Amino acid sequence: MEIKITYVGTLNGVHGMWCGFKPKGIKVEEERLVLYPVQGYELRNKMSGETLSAVWLSSTEQQEDWEEVEIPEGPEN
Repeated sequence: MEIKITYVGTLNGVHGMWCGFKPKGIKVEEERLVLYPVQGYELRNKMSGETLSAVWLSSTEQQEDWEEVEIPEGPEN
């Protein structure tokens, strides 16, 4: 798993989010930590079983709540 900082703000009049890098000239409104799995895996919540491709960490979502699971191969992949 990897944690990256996501920057929420405005750059050249455009409001957006930049994950893992901070562009020059951005007016940062908020910084958030985002948890990503390694390639070929997804994140599964240990309590609920919910799977996601990334998770915004907060006071209610912690890295310890998630585990990496291999993405199952199937007709939709």
